[in-house]
Amino acid sequence: MKIQDFYNSRQDEIILLFREFLESDMFRCYPVLKGKTSFVITGSIPSNHYDQYSDIDAEFFYTQEKEREEMNRIVKEYKTSLRERNIPIQFHPAKTFKEVKKEHLTGWNNDDALREYSTALIVLDPQSRFRKLQAQVKFYPWNVLKEKINWLFAEAVFHYHDRYLVALMRGNDLFAEAVKLRIMKLLGNAMLMAAQKFPAFDKHLYAEIRELGDRKLLTTIDQIMTKPVRGSSELVERLLKIVESKLIKDGWIKKQEKEYWILLRPKFKVEMVS
Repeated sequence: MKIQDFYNSRQDEIILLFREFLESDMFRCYPVLKGKTSFVITGSIPSNHYDQYSDIDAEFFYTQEKEREEMNRIVKEYKTSLRERNIPIQFHPAKTFKEVKKEHLTGWNNDDALREYSTALIVLDPQSRFRKLQAQVKFYPWNVLKEKINWLFAEAVFHYHDRYLVALMRGNDLFAEAVKLRIMKLLGNAMLMAAQKFPAFDKHLYAEIRELGDRKLLTTIDQIMTKPVRGSSELVERLLKIVESKLIKDGWIKKQEKEYWILLRPKFKVEMVS
């Protein structure tokens, strides 16, 4: 099978296909990488949301900081080569293992990195260096998760009352539409995190919400997306109430006046939507 047809394969088959491609193509061009770098797949393939419009999102990691200039050059050159050949592989900037651990996986602020590296599919990993790093990634402690969920809901309340409704009163439909989408993103991620899932990229958010199986939530989101902005305020308010009720029931938040949420400034926020 050609690498261009990867989307017809299972995850384990894609790993083998990509490994073979690296051996026959990338290492032929850059033999210096063979045996000294770890390659992983991130993005839509690990989350099982890939299709014929997807790329293989790939990252590779190395050890020595002194190699950074060379690695950046390789990524730039190779990405150009892949694009010219219409090969659907998207290489992200190469990183050192130390950089990943210190800047991306220390603490609980980089939600994207926590999700991506915890679920990454390992393609090549000499000496299991990435595997050891991946094993250290844990889901949020309860207190951190609760603060992040509270922040997501607080941001949604703030945007509904102080941005969305005001934009409608001013007749600023474009801004109101943008804020409406942000509210759905905030509330959708709150529901994901309450279900013990990492927050999602925008392009995967709807699929992740759908997998929660909450018909009332999904139906309301569908109705909001199909309604003109001037006819959707009641639906947006309904969505707020649905999420509020669920979060209260499950013990993530308490019933509060809107002023409480507007003024809430917790330590832990959700980096991907801030």
